[in-house]
Amino acid sequence: MSTPLASLAAGLRRSLFVFVVAAIAAVGSERMFWFWSTGLDEHLFVAAFYAIPTGVTLWAIATHRVSGWWSLWLATPLYALVTEGVITPVVYSGGPFVPVFPAWFAFWHGVLGFGVLVVGIRSLVLARRTGAVAALATAMGVFWGVWSTTLWLPENVEDPELVADQGGPLEVLDPAAFTAYAALFTGVIVIGHLSLGRLWPTDFRPARTTERLWATLLVVGAAGWSVVVPWALPMFVAYAALQRWGLRRHRRTATGPDLFQRLAGPTPWRPLLAVTAMAPAAALTYAVAWELQPSADALRVLMWTTIALQTIAGFVISVVALRRSGRSGTAVATTEPDGQAASDGSSALGAPTR
Repeated sequence: MSTPLASLAAGLRRSLFVFVVAAIAAVGSERMFWFWSTGLDEHLFVAAFYAIPTGVTLWAIATHRVSGWWSLWLATPLYALVTEGVITPVVYSGGPFVPVFPAWFAFWHGVLGFGVLVVGIRSLVLARRTGAVAALATAMGVFWGVWSTTLWLPENVEDPELVADQGGPLEVLDPAAFTAYAALFTGVIVIGHLSLGRLWPTDFRPARTTERLWATLLVVGAAGWSVVVPWALPMFVAYAALQRWGLRRHRRTATGPDLFQRLAGPTPWRPLLAVTAMAPAAALTYAVAWELQPSADALRVLMWTTIALQTIAGFVISVVALRRSGRSGTAVATTEPDGQAASDGSSALGAPTR
């Protein structure tokens, strides 16, 4: 029988797990996105807020037996929706019938922040695919360095939200400062994944009362924004219900171990070190752009093209994931102890080869 002290320890361990996942995902959602932050303390403070969408996404993964990539893309839009629809009201900015912001953030927060930085890196590291980890980290670093140049634009430097938050215009980092910045937050990703090796649970399903409490709090949070954005609550409920529908369809046909079971275990440090390729790739890309000094018009084209492509990708991925949600029998690249390939109705997700 579990003692109160054991239950408390288990709860603290689970909370720490959610916080660490949030700290990793927030590097993509914040540090690679729109806000400089050279302080680790500020990032950890932000990660505490990101623990809310992180917990919701992990709950969806565990409750609906998510284990493959396509089923993962049914859960990660919830991460974006809660981030930008409960913590902030940005997702409602395009109006109730235009899915631009939901699709864009489903890609940025969901695919890049949660999908790539958390699940993608962990699956490749556990599979000991060092070359693939290095390639993924380098690609993310180049993207980081390129996208960061859009923060040089006058309208972004003097963004009213940034001015209000920071008490002045955004500081444009020189290459040396950006190198330190990239190294710090790449370190957050590496240390975070190393910690997950000790914290990753094989089961994350909460009690039914906990589920209802979380659902109630999310609805109340979205309802709060309805004071300034009348369509906030119905829009939030509609998008959340759509993803829940897809997740429930997937759960009815899912077989085999879920993501928590597949990605449990200690983190091998050799392939994890390949993640450090992200920092020099980002720094070198940023430094080259600094020397080239592209025009403001060129940076605007880069920014809006990137946003458009991400929006399209987010929409397509979400629609395809929803359409595939009721299928079953698609083999995934995971070898079970009996040597048989697992099946969960999704496409392949890297798994440990121990």
